[in-house]
Amino acid sequence: MKALPVFVLITFVAALLDESGAIDTLGGVLGQVMAVFNLPAEAALTVVLAAVRKDGIALLTEGEVATALSPLEVLVAVYLAGVLLPCLVTAFTVAREISARWALTMIARQAGAAIGFSIAIAWLGWALLRFF
Repeated sequence: MKALPVFVLITFVAALLDESGAIDTLGGVLGQVMAVFNLPAEAALTVVLAAVRKDGIALLTEGEVATALSPLEVLVAVYLAGVLLPCLVTAFTVAREISARWALTMIARQAGAAIGFSIAIAWLGWALLRFF
């Protein structure tokens, strides 16, 4: 009963964003951000969608994304998508039970740690592969 309304909301928002062209625009902007993680631009939308809905990680096996990523890039993309955001149902529950401020602080801390560690995995992995 808690997860279904969130899933329906995510689905409607995604459909509206797709119809308006916002997802394509977002993909272009986020493609540039992926360079920070040493990832190709093709991984941007997959990482974002999988961060919101964890089963979206399966999109990494589809089309041009699957052929564009090295094993290290897959590791970075899966890690980043998997831990960037907590489960939205959990975040909404924490906001309702404790406070919205506490939930946002929790999300920001988790996102910061995920971003930092993903950058470390990407660039340290690249250095190791390049020099060894």
